[in-house]
Amino acid sequence: MIQRKKNYHIAKKIDLPRIQKMIKKYSKKYPTPKYMSFIRILLERGFKVKIYVARVSKYVFVEGCGEVVKIRFSNHKPIFYKEKEQDCDHYVGISNFQTSTTDEIIKKILNLNY
Repeated sequence: MIQRKKNYHIAKKIDLPRIQKMIKKYSKKYPTPKYMSFIRILLERGFKVKIYVARVSKYVFVEGCGEVVKIRFSNHKPIFYKEKEQDCDHYVGISNFQTSTTDEIIKKILNLNY
């Protein structure tokens, strides 16, 4: 049985046509946000993806290999105690302890390290 993560139940399913449309509509003045590229890559590889947007942070849930992985994308530090309690499996952006890049997380998921 897949263990559910906090806010998984309110996260919205996202599919490949929807993320492609979001990327296409995003302003060309700025680079495509990392979380959008991340979602697109994983959907193209057959993973199920859900997203929860909380103010300025995006929480991406990736389901595959019998597990759900929760990744936080943000440009500000998470609440210290939440990170200490391992509220998320990975943090992309600024963190209190350890920050991972989008590419590092993609490699971990694709290498089935879960």
